[in-house]
Amino acid sequence: MAHIVVQHLTKPLSNSRGVAAVMVALTLTVLLAMAAAAIDVGHALVARNELQNAADAAALAGARTLGIAYEGMTPAEMAIYTLTGGDQAAIVVAAQATSVLNQAAAVNVSVNAADVQIGLWNSSTGTFTPTVNQPRSVRVVTHRDGSANGPISTFLASVVGMTSVNVSAAATAELTAIGSTPLGALDLPVAISELFFSQYGCGDSIMLYPSNGTPESCAGFTTYDVAPSNDNAMRNIINGMIDGTYQVPPTTAGVTQLEFTNGTLSNPTWNALANLFQQRSAGTGYWDALVPVYEGNDCSPSGAITIKGYANIRITNVQGPPNHLITGNVTCPLFQAGGGGGGPAYGVFTTLPGLVE
Repeated sequence: MAHIVVQHLTKPLSNSRGVAAVMVALTLTVLLAMAAAAIDVGHALVARNELQNAADAAALAGARTLGIAYEGMTPAEMAIYTLTGGDQAAIVVAAQATSVLNQAAAVNVSVNAADVQIGLWNSSTGTFTPTVNQPRSVRVVTHRDGSANGPISTFLASVVGMTSVNVSAAATAELTAIGSTPLGALDLPVAISELFFSQYGCGDSIMLYPSNGTPESCAGFTTYDVAPSNDNAMRNIINGMIDGTYQVPPTTAGVTQLEFTNGTLSNPTWNALANLFQQRSAGTGYWDALVPVYEGNDCSPSGAITIKGYANIRITNVQGPPNHLITGNVTCPLFQAGGGGGGPAYGVFTTLPGLVE
């Protein structure tokens, strides 16, 4: 009888050991799944970062190839450029050749031609639009999935039915508006106010002198970094531009301040300005001049004023005494080699790309 009682009392203990074994098994399964997730998700994230590096490099290489194409054009050709099949092929090849130099999860990253797009990036909406008309951006998508390079095999997640992971990354590189100019890039001692761009833009006419008090003629004479800014300094600079002894110093939008004069220029200075136009417009009748855009709405600028960006003015007429006149048109897009990007968009862009996505 005592033996039966002991068996009856110890039976729950035996059941508890069974429950514990089940709980341990379940816990180990959960822990194993968590470990698998941690290891394989971490591996996928590393691979995605590697894919991002490949996409970044490929987009920059493609956009630089686009920039080189623009460098071989005249301003007139830039304004009407439509992406050619040859340029498109060169951009795709450059992106592919650069991407494959990178690895993601120990696999060299190849890029499908369809994953290289050429067009325009809208920074305000963060969207990319493919286009063949004056494109400025190249977007590249890299994959480790069934479409390219194969999915990434998992280490431990297969125990829960996950044998592979698909990963992709995208990058867009753009020929952004220029934000700086190298030595000698600015060669007309005139700057225009940002007020002009409040009502006008590409293709519109502009009267750099005389001012009629409207945004269309809001501009001023500058002696760059020479102070005080006056008629004599202006004439010396213009004559130096004509004989090659003066080059405008480098500038940076948002940093550099230029010296302005709102005084009346003398007839000798106007004659020098007319001679400069004749020299620069020889053979064409016009002069494509890169000019600064200064901050503010002052149409009679004086003293030191910070420049905000750059625009291209096709100067069509400069008249000396007695009919003092400077007129032209804002022409864009224009692509300028040698300057840094990242400035406000006034229609002049660098040929050295930067990442925007």
